[in-house]
Amino acid sequence: KYCDMTVPVHLQPLTEQDIAILSKVKALRIACGEAISTQAIHNYVSAVVSMIWDANKYFDEMQPWVLRKTDPERMATVLYVLMEVLRCTAILYQPIIPASANEILDLLGVPKEERTFDYIDKGSIRMGSKIVKPHAVFPRIASEF
Repeated sequence: KYCDMTVPVHLQPLTEQDIAILSKVKALRIACGEAISTQAIHNYVSAVVSMIWDANKYFDEMQPWVLRKTDPERMATVLYVLMEVLRCTAILYQPIIPASANEILDLLGVPKEERTFDYIDKGSIRMGSKIVKPHAVFPRIASEF
């Protein structure tokens, strides 16, 4: 929506917050591997869910909707970082929720051959590539409280 349905190309240098969240998502592969090696699937899922909460916090703190008006280049960097975090977490989610994880990867334009765990470290979202119109992968659950 904010980048003409294209992965941002012109990024600013990464901030400490950008580097921190990207480092954390890259390290997630090791944590998930350790959890799976001991058949602690709940720890695997918990680690990925925690990363998603961290990404949500990053999104709230960076406020790309505000940056769109005040600093479009920073907004592009923030959106790129978020897309990269989503790419890595979706790859890790494939064994748990394969259809939804692959739907996210499809939305991000990640080629099928780049969806293995190895690509968490050696891959990235391709700058300048087109993305499809986003839609909700997980339905919103209405609270009746």
